[in-house]
Amino acid sequence: MVASYLFAFGAIVGSFLNVCIFRLVKDQDIIFKKSFCRKCKKEISWYENIPIFSYLFLLGRCSQCKNFISLQYPIVELLSGAIFVHTYLYYGLTSDSLCVVLFYIALIIIFFTDLNEYLILDVITFPMFFVGIAISFFQINPFSINITESLMGSIVGFLILYLIRWFYLKYRGIEGMGLGDAKLLLFLGSWFGIKSIIFILLVSALSALIVAIPLVIIKKDKNFPIPYGCFIVFASFLYNLTGDTLFKFLS
Repeated sequence: MVASYLFAFGAIVGSFLNVCIFRLVKDQDIIFKKSFCRKCKKEISWYENIPIFSYLFLLGRCSQCKNFISLQYPIVELLSGAIFVHTYLYYGLTSDSLCVVLFYIALIIIFFTDLNEYLILDVITFPMFFVGIAISFFQINPFSINITESLMGSIVGFLILYLIRWFYLKYRGIEGMGLGDAKLLLFLGSWFGIKSIIFILLVSALSALIVAIPLVIIKKDKNFPIPYGCFIVFASFLYNLTGDTLFKFLS
């Protein structure tokens, strides 16, 4: 029963995350401005804004202009609900749960803003970096990372991607990746610590190649942009699920 309530609450949070994803990149109000159709600008009624159910009821179309509503809306709501339930089942109703939920919903916003607009927002990464440092300093990091590991993870993660970006720009004359990717590792390093960095870099690079190569062939454009932050987010999810097991296996 608790899991059901948490899923419903998580889906509501997911609805708000969608607002953040679409509006933060355009520097629009995310609190007071009512929801509206992105095509015809029709204000959305409350009964058309019920997470997941409204999308199904409307058959994925705006009630006025009949334009397709992005599938991202129910996906984010489902993801958010699932995260709330998973965190509760793993951590219970604890302060760790609150931290983990905050961590994951930040990653959801980062994933979709990068996917949609090739942007990783400082308004997400910098506060999450400071939160990661704070919870590590006060020894309440849910991933059991101390302040030394947190600082080292942040510094090393940021510098690796910053230097890769700098060398690519210097010798190719074009940006190979945005600075937002380095800031994302700054955030992740503060939560996961130094051990996570190599895993995240390797998995994100491999998964990006698996996706990028077919896209480059299809598009016939070797400079086709890839939202690399999405792959870093994917790697961080995978690290949290398998990282400890992998390190125990290798040690």
